Amino acid sequence: MEYSKLGKTDIEISKITFGSWAIGAGKEWGANLQDTEYQKTIISAFESGINFFDTASGYGNGHSEVLLGKTVKSFREKVIISSKNSSPSLLKSNAEQSVDASLKRLNTEYIDVFLVHWPSDKIDVRENIEQLMYLKEKGKIKSIGVSNYTKKHLKKALEVGQIDVVQPCYSLYWRQIEKELLPFCADNNISIMTYSSMASGLLSGKFTKNWVFDENDMRNGKIALFKKDVFEKAIETNEKLNFYAEKYNKSLAQIAINWVINKKGITTAIVGAKTSKQVLENIKAIGWALSKEDFDAIGDICMGVAKLVSDWDTMYLKSDRRLFMK
Repeated sequence: MEYSKLGKTDIEISKITFGSWAIGAGKEWGANLQDTEYQKTIISAFESGINFFDTASGYGNGHSEVLLGKTVKSFREKVIISSKNSSPSLLKSNAEQSVDASLKRLNTEYIDVFLVHWPSDKIDVRENIEQLMYLKEKGKIKSIGVSNYTKKHLKKALEVGQIDVVQPCYSLYWRQIEKELLPFCADNNISIMTYSSMASGLLSGKFTKNWVFDENDMRNGKIALFKKDVFEKAIETNEKLNFYAEKYNKSLAQIAINWVINKKGITTAIVGAKTSKQVLENIKAIGWALSKEDFDAIGDICMGVAKLVSDWDTMYLKSDRRLFMK
């Protein structure tokens, strides 16, 4: 495993972050396994060198936090945990209560990284950061991050506190941050931990054009990349990417993860896994590099899909300008 510093902190994080949404959210991301299987998956990730685990209060209504906290209890000091909550839950009136609830579910005395999960059109982002700075001073959290923030949001947040990490959606098929957010974070020594690094599984290579998703699955037409025209274009593009998978003797997923991790300015890629087998496959995305020529070619090939969703502000909202008001 390879490691990098988190922002301006002394925290060392693995280049792959274990994403804990799928293990705690029921059937939102397909088949649901027993918690004991998920615990084995978390342990496999740790034993493989992954030390950064990302979760949120909203994943399975807190179940993801509970499951993660229970599993890492015996080696808590050896892992870095990030969790998050929404902007309305991090006001002066309720921020400490919200973080305390996460601390209890995670069964820990501190959270290494706590993030504002989403900005709100009704709340000044500075209020959220001021409250997290207060909780940082109290030792309940060690560092502060933000998720789904624009450059405009981030600049306001920096007026009142230190932001060490930003968590945006980013993959070969989702490139919105490249224009403003990515260079701004690089200039200000702010780490970027990407979510949906495999495009919500679209870059796993397992899907076909006629794939039928479960009714409760998030990918059942509810998010941008799985809208019919985009999904079909992505499946066609996956076929082109298979050339590079074969060239490097890697899976499509490993090519996709490796590309994100080696993009200049990206610190770590959040990658979800439900089984130990998936963890071990994901780990193979580390320790090698695409040639510059192939790296650039892959990025160009995938831009055709990325352009189809370029007018979506987030995976879930198309041109929802409310996110840009505060």
